[in-house]
Amino acid sequence: MARGTRPPSFADELLDEVFPEELDWERLVRTYPKTSLAVAALGGFLLARSQGPALLSAIGSLAATRLTSQVEGLLGEDGG
Repeated sequence: MARGTRPPSFADELLDEVFPEELDWERLVRTYPKTSLAVAALGGFLLARSQGPALLSAIGSLAATRLTSQVEGLLGEDGG
């Protein structure tokens, strides 16, 4: 990889799917970091207000699944 490049994260891929192709959201975030942070905070607040219990349930399920996978991987490596 060239200096300064990295593989796209899940968030990058999700945002690329959500926003139109002609919108360069990464450039906007670099150009307007405080505004971008405020918009993200407001969006998170509104999402949590409307979907809070469902989000907590989904996050809890994801955490449990990942923890289970990690424990199974550790037990499998130790021969247990």
